[in-house]
Amino acid sequence: SLDEMVVVAKEMSKGGFTQPLLIGGATTSKMHTAVKVSPNYFTVDHPVIHVLDASRSVTVVSSLLGENKEDYTTDIMEEYDEMREDYYAGLEDRYFLTFDQAKQQKLVIDFDAVPPAPAPKKLG
Repeated sequence: SLDEMVVVAKEMSKGGFTQPLLIGGATTSKMHTAVKVSPNYFTVDHPVIHVLDASRSVTVVSSLLGENKEDYTTDIMEEYDEMREDYYAGLEDRYFLTFDQAKQQKLVIDFDAVPPAPAPKKLG
């Protein structure tokens, strides 16, 4: 699960791991990696990097093993920092209704004016 990825990053940090952490798969996103996972483990020496799928990990690992590793990880770190700032700035702009305000704005459906669709003549 997404929450477990955060736990793994924290445990890797506690355990003194120095391997890069590649995050990917169908349920992950770059935003989740930047906001939730990266702050728990990311350094220039062992970055946390979102990879769309396994086929893209080859280029990421090549960059991590190449001569420009520090530049590559610094660029990712700056990108993730910016994404985190944008995410938290967006939270400040949110306006939530109280429960009573939300109940007052509920959708009222007049089934007499617009009756529901008739039952099908044949099921299946």
